[in-house]
Amino acid sequence: MRTVTHPGPVAEERQEILPAEGRPVALTLKAGLPFEDAVGEAMAAEGLDGAWLEIEEAIVSCLDYVIPALSPDADHVAWYSNIHSFGGPGRIERLGMMVGRENGASFLHGHGLWAPTGGEIAMGHILAPRTMLAAPTVARGIGLTGARFERRPDPETNFTLFRPSGNARNAEDSEYALVRLAPNQDFTGALDTACAGLGWDGARVHGLGSLIGATFEGGSVLGSLPTEFLILDAEARAEGQSGPGPEIAIVGTEGGDIREGALKRGENAVLITAELLLERR
Repeated sequence: MRTVTHPGPVAEERQEILPAEGRPVALTLKAGLPFEDAVGEAMAAEGLDGAWLEIEEAIVSCLDYVIPALSPDADHVAWYSNIHSFGGPGRIERLGMMVGRENGASFLHGHGLWAPTGGEIAMGHILAPRTMLAAPTVARGIGLTGARFERRPDPETNFTLFRPSGNARNAEDSEYALVRLAPNQDFTGALDTACAGLGWDGARVHGLGSLIGATFEGGSVLGSLPTEFLILDAEARAEGQSGPGPEIAIVGTEGGDIREGALKRGENAVLITAELLLERR
């Protein structure tokens, strides 16, 4: 399993876990305003502090995004590409987003798959302030009260990252938990470890993040060091698992090379972060 050396001191805590109060939600997002504002308004109307939300098949009037890139300096292990823009309308095929806060304002981190009208499917990190829906769209997921992800500086990676924040609940009495995974730990095993740490038998896992490349069941390998992924289907089990790992969609520095599949256990380290919501099973 590949690992990397980040510029800052290695944090002692490798898994930040916050049991949370939540409920299933379906939020109608307005068209015609910046996507980040549309999500923030819908969250506020429901009295939510944080959320994991997913969209399938939405029409956009414009969409901007970036993909992973090698870092131009030694200040970070990876960076972002130049901005990719539709330059017109298109569609979101699938988008997953963790919604939290930064400096008191709503902030979302989203990875997804999309395409401009008449163009090829692409994957990346959505630039929500520069994206706009063409029609009202329903986002479904889990809304949280009393807990959220909050963007804060992370000395180890030298990035500003989402970290769990809010009122911790007793895990025994909770159905949801926010989890942030630090770099250089096997992503597949870390899900099971987090589940065990909560004292839960199992959990469905929602979220996104970055891996050091990707090795899939069956031997397929994405060699790009920086990547960004979206979980398509994943379960965590307290007793551990031996079968295929989480199913993800992932993209690296070659934007046209999008992979989907089940990760091989023990072979996929977190690059910078993984932001997760665990739903108790």
